[in-house]
This record gives sequence, structure tokens and C-alpha cells, in this order.
Amino acid sequence: MNIRIFNKNYVVRRFGEQKNFNGYLTSEYEDFVASLNVHPLSADQMQALPEGQRKVKRLEAHGEVKLVVADEKLNRKGDMLYYHRDWYECVSSQIWEHTILSHLNYQFVLVPEDVSQSPDMFPPEIEIP
Repeated sequence: MNIRIFNKNYVVRRFGEQKNFNGYLTSEYEDFVASLNVHPLSADQMQALPEGQRKVKRLEAHGEVKLVVADEKLNRKGDMLYYHRDWYECVSSQIWEHTILSHLNYQFVLVPEDVSQSPDMFPPEIEIP
């Protein structure tokens, strides 16, 4: 149930159509702010890192914004959520109409840090209101 008083503003990155440029797939993107209720999927989804730091591998969120889902068949990137200085890609976006407060339920997966420092993984440049 998406009760807006629990929502916070987060940056979401949406990618355009991928194009082949000198043998590399590239796509433009735009960042926007979305009001979402985001939380880790569960404690057993934590990933232990060598430094002892722990990161959440999967997130669940609720909101009213239609997000684009990653689709390997169409070679399309999903919308990415910037959460605690990490990017998470949207892998599921389903409408829940079973209550009077219908909303969308999303699932996100942690995007591994890219060694090549791909520009589409840079932190967002917009401010969260």
C-alpha cells in the first residue's frame, strides 16, 4: 500500500534507446525525482564485501510513477534508482489494484560498480527537493 506520508524523494535515471557508436552501445539518459517508499527486500539479501562493508542487493519500493523495467530481449536498460550512493536497476514494476490505494510495486537489483567508470553510472547532478 502506498501511503504517501512514508514516501521520500529519490533520483531515478531513465535511459533512451541504445545506439551503436564505434562498436560500443551507448544511450542518453535523463535524471528525474520520484516520490517512493523504498526499503530493503530482506536481511538475507545482504552481500558481504571484502572490506567488511555490507550492501543491500535488492530493494522493494512502492509509488505511483510508471518505471521502465530492464528487458534483455529488447536490449533495454531499466530505470535506475540512486539509493545510499549506489545505483539499483528496476527489474519489476507491477500495478497493485487490490486496495482503494492502488499503486505500483517495484523491485530493484544492485548494479555492480563498473571498473571502467561508465558515465551513466556517475552520481546524479540534480538536487533532491
